[in-house]
Amino acid sequence: MSTLLGRVDTFVVINRTLLSDYDRKVLTMLYQPIVGSTTVTLYLTLWSYLDKLEVISSDLTHDSLMTNLQISLEEIVEAREKLEALGLIKTYLKESNEYNSYVYELYSPLKVYDFFNDPILSTILYDTVGPTEYKRVMEYFKIPKINLTGYKNISAKFNDVFQVTNIASLDKVDDIKRRRKLGVSFDPTIDLNNILSGISSEQLNVRSVTKETKDILYKLALVYDYKEDDMQKIILNSIDDSHKIDIPLLRSNARKFYRFENSNDTLGLIYKNQPEYLQTKLTSLSKKDKMIHVFENQSPAEFLYNKTGVEPTKQEIDIIEYLVLDVGLPQGVINVLLDYVLRTSDNKLVRSYIENKASEWKRCKIETVPDAMEKAKEEQKGRKKTTTKTTTIKPEWLDKEIESREATAEEEAAFLEELKSME
Repeated sequence: MSTLLGRVDTFVVINRTLLSDYDRKVLTMLYQPIVGSTTVTLYLTLWSYLDKLEVISSDLTHDSLMTNLQISLEEIVEAREKLEALGLIKTYLKESNEYNSYVYELYSPLKVYDFFNDPILSTILYDTVGPTEYKRVMEYFKIPKINLTGYKNISAKFNDVFQVTNIASLDKVDDIKRRRKLGVSFDPTIDLNNILSGISSEQLNVRSVTKETKDILYKLALVYDYKEDDMQKIILNSIDDSHKIDIPLLRSNARKFYRFENSNDTLGLIYKNQPEYLQTKLTSLSKKDKMIHVFENQSPAEFLYNKTGVEPTKQEIDIIEYLVLDVGLPQGVINVLLDYVLRTSDNKLVRSYIENKASEWKRCKIETVPDAMEKAKEEQKGRKKTTTKTTTIKPEWLDKEIESREATAEEEAAFLEELKSME
């Protein structure tokens, strides 16, 4: 629960790690798609209050932070909490009658290897950007393989070069700056001790379950919302010949089990809304803004149900899944595409036609709802040039710019009715 933040409340930034330009790239390429640009910008701004040698910043006010970022206090708190949840900062508060004092401790983002092997972060990134972009980002960070066939390692060892004659008794040093990371902050959703106690020692060597393995098990349970019985089944199917948990097999079995239990729906992607970082900041109650809100805040499956009034068929679900997974269109853009196709094709979803349109929109880099609506309007104009007469019902936004005035009470009521039928 967040304490109400005030403009005059002060803060200092403490650097608990070693940050580099590489961390900046990790933040923008891996973390930003998950939390949005505002959250990453807050982290980078707090970082900017430190130079390379500083461990602590001077006293600052949140009013100056608002001015710097051009966002509200509420947006600062929302972004800060996302950073806290992902283990990028820790926040401390000291309350007083005049104003509150905050301390923001900065921690490093995970290393790329750790990020892609973290069940929570890798899954959320995959959900957000889709398989094509996920693979592209992963390829960017991969180390090229170098063929060392025919070479031999001639590197010198320490004792080949140095000779230590006197070992001094030195105190352990704890206060030297070093790279520190927190990782994702979450509460376990399962009792792992209870799960492991139900597996016989002949099947699993419990001593081989390290802290790292337990962390992965907790995260998999959180990501897939597994109960203890589910996790026990997955663990039992992931034990190797040496009675240890095979981590790659564990991950694979967790995903397969989810797909089986959820009719092959890949992590509920078709039931997710437009990613936050691609959503539009709406400033009015105009009809156009309301339509944008609908497209961005309904999942494709939910939108199709509201549009037609009946549950999507398996074939329609397959089409949506194709658009999300294979084409990689954001969910809000898919909603605009579905709306356009239904209105211009006599309420029919012809897969071949949708695939052609989806590929075209993907090549045009259509990622936001307003861009998708504009693209639909352009295509409708092209249809008019080749068709002299049409009886197709078209959405208002296909034909003209919609004014940005405030909506009347009557328009509010009409819009609520429109959400039910999308007509």
